[in-house]
Amino acid sequence: MPTTTASLPTPAPFALRSSRRSLIRVVEDYFEISRSEVVAVALLLAILAATDAVGLLHHRFDSDEPQHLHVIWGWTHGLVQYRDLFDNHMPLFHLLFAPVFAAIGDRATVLYWMRLALFPACFVAAWCTFRIGALLFSRRVGLAAAMLVAFYPTYHRMSLEFRADNLWAPLWLLCLVVLINGRLTPRRAAFTGLLLGCAFGISMKTSLLFLSLIGAAVVLLLLVRGKNFSLSRSDCFRCAVALAIGTALVPAVIMLGFAIGGIWHDFRYCVFDHNILSHFRSRPDWRFMIFPIAFPLLLYAGRVLMQNSPRPELAIRRGFIFLVCGFYLSALISFWSQITRQDFLPSHPLVGIFCAAGLGYVDRFRPAFTGFFRRVPLPAFVIAAELLVGVAIEPFWIDETKSETALLRDVLTVSDPGDYVFDNKGETVFRRRCFRPVLETLTLERIRRGLLLDDAARTCVEKRVCVAVLPRHAWLPSYAFIEQNYLPVTDRLRIAGTILKPPTGNSKRCDFDVAIPASYEIVAADNVVSGELDGTPYTGARFLLTGRHWFESASPVTRVALLWAQAADRNFTPFAHHAM
Repeated sequence: MPTTTASLPTPAPFALRSSRRSLIRVVEDYFEISRSEVVAVALLLAILAATDAVGLLHHRFDSDEPQHLHVIWGWTHGLVQYRDLFDNHMPLFHLLFAPVFAAIGDRATVLYWMRLALFPACFVAAWCTFRIGALLFSRRVGLAAAMLVAFYPTYHRMSLEFRADNLWAPLWLLCLVVLINGRLTPRRAAFTGLLLGCAFGISMKTSLLFLSLIGAAVVLLLLVRGKNFSLSRSDCFRCAVALAIGTALVPAVIMLGFAIGGIWHDFRYCVFDHNILSHFRSRPDWRFMIFPIAFPLLLYAGRVLMQNSPRPELAIRRGFIFLVCGFYLSALISFWSQITRQDFLPSHPLVGIFCAAGLGYVDRFRPAFTGFFRRVPLPAFVIAAELLVGVAIEPFWIDETKSETALLRDVLTVSDPGDYVFDNKGETVFRRRCFRPVLETLTLERIRRGLLLDDAARTCVEKRVCVAVLPRHAWLPSYAFIEQNYLPVTDRLRIAGTILKPPTGNSKRCDFDVAIPASYEIVAADNVVSGELDGTPYTGARFLLTGRHWFESASPVTRVALLWAQAADRNFTPFAHHAM
């Protein structure tokens, strides 16, 4: 019986090619892009994945990363945030990642693992950016916006860091996705509020986002004046109540939990009182004028954007997101006392969406180039420029994390779990800090005003702190005490001790002062130490009280130092890092 052509099996290579072509066609249809654009997107995604993989391991650790990690370490070791460890952030981020830290354990590479654990939040932010862009304009614009934001140098570098802001910003974007993804109902408003409340549980900076959200909604109601607006006043009231209840739920549970635990006073001071300092601004006073000037311009631009939208419901969405973004940025620059680069994280995706829409509009009127320049869209050139700028600012192949990991490794080696340390914000991660406040701008300002006592030197003596970490630029008065009574044994680590220098005319006897009561050894760079310490033969480590002591060597003193015995026993020496 003759076999028909239709009954013959399809060759495997042909079937594979057909499935590949069908997949490409699905991508083309879904994102509304051409085949050449699919290739460009695939290439850019491959570059982004490679730079992210290397950047997670090589991007320098920001000082906030070990600070967050130190608080998480405290939770996993039975310490309570605010009561036992000072922190000026809300606690939800630390509580969520405490189980992850517990699974990893106390190891010098923990920062890499925690970065990796948080990294999926980047995908959530990228999806939200795409979804908002698709709801406001098109899937093509949403894809371009997600790519533009992902390659933006500042955003890209911060997205690699382990910080609360990288969970806070995606939660904010999820709020907006839920809010504009359909008809506004009390249920949708309550769920939006719940997400917003989770953002409050991570950072009180959400207050500015919340005010921007409310301000944009009120202004939008005034702009539409009931036209093409399907909600009645009673519907709006019910949605507002649902939003308020949902927003208050998570912060209320957190505050109630700390109040029941008897930690309300510490919680209130760390999160609210410490962060609010009257008449403190790190920015010029003229920035107060930015919001009043920007406000009418935002109203005009929002009205024009809404008038040029094809459908009423689309006009409301576009106007709302535009006003939220504009109000947040202008209010942040005008009224926020201390602006940091991470404060702009919630606005980068929204700005990227409108930039992608603008580039798409300009792209229609681009001169008729030929060949490659005609097939590649304008956003691809902007993304390529962002990539080049990012590489120029911070070459991703250069490892800038060695200093922090070396510090953690040294701290784990030289100290025991019960030892106290002196550091600035928790750089040592695995050890309790002797000076309670984190040493940053607000703390320094409080010390300068006399609102906070600089008693770091006293606490170092009381808690017998033998390990210290100093910043590259010392600005606290107590740092002079650290400089005088601690010896550098690595690039960043200092150990309690002093260099023994005999006075002129006597090359054997050295008088010295001990500030930290602890067990000390006398070590030499090139020979065995022998002689008398305080009048008795020196035979090894000895506990020395605070005060004046003397050592008389059996041979002339050249390179000799008094060093905390535990560090000396663990092969730490000051001679390579101290000018004799």
